[in-house]
Amino acid sequence: MALPSETFLRAGSRCKRLLLTATLLASVAADELFLYPENLNRVLGTSIRWRVYGAPTGDVNFTWYRGNGSIEANMLVSYTSSPPSWIPGPVNTGRENVTEQGYLTITELEFGDTGDYTAVVASTEGSQEATGQIQVWEKLFQPNITVSTASVVEYVDIVNFTCQPNNTSDLQIQWYLNYFPVSQGYQWALSSDNRTLSGWVSRSQNGPYYCEVSNPATSQRSTFQNLQIYYGPDFIDMNSIPLLHLGTIKAKLGSSINIYCQTVSQPACLYQWLLNGTALATTNSTLSIRSMSWEDVGTYRCIAENPKTQLILYSTVTLKVYEPSLPILKPPYAISQRMVVFLSIGVSLILLSLIGTFIFHLLS
Repeated sequence: MALPSETFLRAGSRCKRLLLTATLLASVAADELFLYPENLNRVLGTSIRWRVYGAPTGDVNFTWYRGNGSIEANMLVSYTSSPPSWIPGPVNTGRENVTEQGYLTITELEFGDTGDYTAVVASTEGSQEATGQIQVWEKLFQPNITVSTASVVEYVDIVNFTCQPNNTSDLQIQWYLNYFPVSQGYQWALSSDNRTLSGWVSRSQNGPYYCEVSNPATSQRSTFQNLQIYYGPDFIDMNSIPLLHLGTIKAKLGSSINIYCQTVSQPACLYQWLLNGTALATTNSTLSIRSMSWEDVGTYRCIAENPKTQLILYSTVTLKVYEPSLPILKPPYAISQRMVVFLSIGVSLILLSLIGTFIFHLLS
């Protein structure tokens, strides 16, 4: 009966030189018998123990062989339970032994210990056989990481990372950014052996960067590498006291004024101020006027420059004198000349009519 392969495990100790990964294969005469290593990953100088499951009890003989099969010339060690006795085989190096339970132990593991191992269990009920396989892997050392430049401009400069393993055996290389795997795509390019990672970066990708080397048994990662990323300015935000409204500041003569020119960039921007096209002495992001006069009235321009990205932005505001609005007085009611003539004629006619009526009554 065949058993599935054991998952390769990683060894965590840094002092280890060799690690062991075992893949189990069981076969044979009885369905119950199979082998299982007590520890899958071991180091040079330590031991591994093969457990035997499904063996009968009572008077049992355990014999272990190197290789797939019970060839006498490949016998490692044999144990007889009655009377208890141990017999080393032709290929026994002194590092192999068997316990009373039939478990095989190998001390001071070497690369030559890689391969198949066969256990034969003999009892009055018959003989059973099972085979397992172990693989010894090299202990990986910490790789070195180098970078072409530690300071880059966002979206512009190409940075190259190189991973340099300190092992000569076959291994895999994986790159990580902020602890997440980096794969080849529109931003990153990998060399055929994954030893070089190249690409552009954004401001959030300053690191850490590192590479990890691995084999089926263990892995080691390099030291961290961080980048200095230059970016911006993306925009200028203008504010002021008194408040800026629609690009205009209105203030009274003699009042204090602060105009703020704010940007987001790395490194911080260099600032220059112009008043009506003439450069001012201020090089800060804030322009302060202690007591406003007529000479301060005009258009102010803030120019922000990032010396690393060489990006330049500017914005303007207009400073005016505050003039309070006066109440609007309605003009008095006026009558046109034509209307005056019309009214005069009307009044005269009315008077003449009244006089005529009065005379008529008198004569009557």
